[in-house]
Amino acid sequence: MSAMSLKELQHLKKRGAILKHIQDRVPNFKIVQKKDSPLMKLLSFFLFFNKRFMTGYITTIYPNIYVPSWWGRRHKKWNSIELETLAHEYIHLYDRKRLGWLFNVLYLSPQIFALLAFGAIWNLWWLLCLLFLLPLPSPGRTWLEFRAHKVGLLVRYWTLCDYKNKTEEKYWNFINSDGVNWTIRQFSSSIHYYMFPFEGFLRKCFINSLKDVKMNNKLSSEMNEIRNILLD
Repeated sequence: MSAMSLKELQHLKKRGAILKHIQDRVPNFKIVQKKDSPLMKLLSFFLFFNKRFMTGYITTIYPNIYVPSWWGRRHKKWNSIELETLAHEYIHLYDRKRLGWLFNVLYLSPQIFALLAFGAIWNLWWLLCLLFLLPLPSPGRTWLEFRAHKVGLLVRYWTLCDYKNKTEEKYWNFINSDGVNWTIRQFSSSIHYYMFPFEGFLRKCFINSLKDVKMNNKLSSEMNEIRNILLD
């Protein structure tokens, strides 16, 4: 195994600092391999529309982060993806701890209301609640994912740019164009069950929110904690 470069060591230091930060603020936090989790295997059955659920995506269910088998392996070239992912999932854990079970209702709505169809035991009209299983827009899930994806974009900017040269502007423009475009596709695709198909509106929200961070330093306390770790 070849020796690590200074950049790789810095990456590992930042990753360790974020993990410690999560452990300090989320009781019983663990990173669990998806292949070892019966819960993840069950979810993959129901999430049949997301073919890469077990192998391509990280999933957070309080207080754990569930990862595919490739997580944590050393690649030939480090980038910001691991740090983005940890920050993204930390925001979900933070929101779940803060909101309690309201987080679950917001995230799973409106599809969760299909459970009301059990009322058909008393009246068959309750079967209409099965319509909630359709890929309807989800304002609650959109808001929660917006917060997490916003910090992911900012982490990419904070870790990739070098304030000592001209790359800062380059990467800022990158996250406001390619970064935002990639992100909003996650909202309108099957990954999050087509939770928000209004891409134009969402693009404006991301760009305005990111601009507010750069121009006015407008960051929530939990996002500012992540920035302080990365820029330390």
